[in-house]
Amino acid sequence: MIILVVDDERPARYALCKTLRGDGRTILEADNGELAVSVITSQSPDLVFLDLTMPGKDGLAVLDELSSHSENEIPEIVIVTGSDSIANAVQCVRRGATDFVTKPYDVEHIRSIASRTEHRVRLQEQLARLRDDCANSHSRGPIIGASRAMRHIFEQIDRAANANLPVLIRGESGTGKELVAQQLHERSDRKNGPFLPVNTAAISATLIESELFGHVKGAFTGAERSREGVFRRADGGTLFLDEIGDMPAEVQTRLLRVLQESVVQPVGSEESIPVDVRIISATHQDLESAIENKLFRLDLFYRLQGIEIALPPLRQRHEDILLLATDFLSNSSRELDRSAVAALVAHHWPGNVRELKQRIQSAAAMSPNPKITARDLGLCPETSKLNEQLFNDYFDLPLTEAREQLSSDFERAAIIRALEHSEGNVSAAARSLGIHRQSLQQKMTKLGL
Repeated sequence: MIILVVDDERPARYALCKTLRGDGRTILEADNGELAVSVITSQSPDLVFLDLTMPGKDGLAVLDELSSHSENEIPEIVIVTGSDSIANAVQCVRRGATDFVTKPYDVEHIRSIASRTEHRVRLQEQLARLRDDCANSHSRGPIIGASRAMRHIFEQIDRAANANLPVLIRGESGTGKELVAQQLHERSDRKNGPFLPVNTAAISATLIESELFGHVKGAFTGAERSREGVFRRADGGTLFLDEIGDMPAEVQTRLLRVLQESVVQPVGSEESIPVDVRIISATHQDLESAIENKLFRLDLFYRLQGIEIALPPLRQRHEDILLLATDFLSNSSRELDRSAVAALVAHHWPGNVRELKQRIQSAAAMSPNPKITARDLGLCPETSKLNEQLFNDYFDLPLTEAREQLSSDFERAAIIRALEHSEGNVSAAARSLGIHRQSLQQKMTKLGL
């Protein structure tokens, strides 16, 4: 990581450089605003500590000149000054600064800023590595992943593809179950046959038997002609039954017979027709609980579970988030900025890959800038209205006092939240906060909890 320290006073630069030294860090210095702009333009530092008050081109002038260079991304800039003024802080942030510290500064606070930026730099480097990984075939068709979890899934796809057994794919909504089913078909010896996906939850209970097994003319009101059904249309290929856990009980019984005897009986007919179909099913349901509650047949479960593939949720494969995001941007001229990278990795992704794709494509279509930000992705809660609500109690305080009070209030809220989630278990709360139990007890006593 490259850090630039800008201050016209040599002792101040020396002290700040000494504070920031660390493995893997390159520290650059500039004693005036003109030189600072030149170094930022030529060296592209990751983090800049910029003195606000300097002769000639001061900190605000440096910010203004950098913002006028719209073709270059402004690095993370922290204003350093002896003026403890909220008005100055707001003015600097409006012109592109990301933080504001006052002299005499807290050494640990300076180091925490550097560590935060270091983390973002590592994310960017990880993104570059993941792009290389993608080029080195860490994919199966449209399925992309360089994480250990996805490499394991790829191995399972390769092994299961030509095994003449049913496959049950489990995973949360949006994890890519149908894509896995397609790859199993395309890598199997049935690849020249049809691949037919059927969402069993989307078909009405009165029509699902006809949809699956077909019907003869006159079998029911409205059956004006015979219909083959998807089992017969998939003959010689693969039938993908999605949301199998929502299948009605009476249909489960008939499906079991098809799997046992490899024949289908159209609705309204007594004729049994042979079919040669490989069944791949998928569900996000807990089938074991459904079996316990008499909602799903145990014998059908065993028939479907010839091979089981469990897809990990996106939140358990963090290494793949940026890889997927850049792939979704591959047909666009847009890129992700630092805030977007950090927000993508920090998000919980309840909608998994489907949610990620929607957010990326929506931001690419709607962002007015070439670089997509966290706000473009809808992952930046700090709207101005929210800022006012969150920070209203601190605006009348001097900046240093406001920061200390805000830090204390946040620490108290985080500890209370951790204790609530752990149902009062102090050891569990300490683990979730990443601190020792004794340290948590001391903080609780100090905060009166």
